[in-house]
Amino acid sequence: MNDRLFTLVERPSRLDVFGLDDDGRFARLARANSWTGARGLFGTLPTYRRHFTLVATGSQPPEPFLRTLGPDLDRLVFVPDPWLAGIPRRRSRTRARLAARLALAHLAAPIQSRDVFADYDIPF
Repeated sequence: MNDRLFTLVERPSRLDVFGLDDDGRFARLARANSWTGARGLFGTLPTYRRHFTLVATGSQPPEPFLRTLGPDLDRLVFVPDPWLAGIPRRRSRTRARLAARLALAHLAAPIQSRDVFADYDIPF
């Protein structure tokens, strides 16, 4: 994992932000009670950490949250809850680590897809 990747784990009463700490360990960096609070946390990142990849778990982040992060956000990878179903919700760090690994694997070799409508003239 790199220091420009942050994982946002949504829980019923809070949002946890995980990433590499000063010692290079993957750990909880901050906790917010709302999306607005989480948005403020990302505004306090040091300038050398701007332009980061965000991995979101749980539900997809709301549009105003993403719009605010827009200039600093290189990539957003959404990891839906079913992909983390084997890990209990109370194990936030483990869920965040797995989500980050899934995101990095996807960014290294994106899921291949094929356009099944290529032979059809579909008006839009």
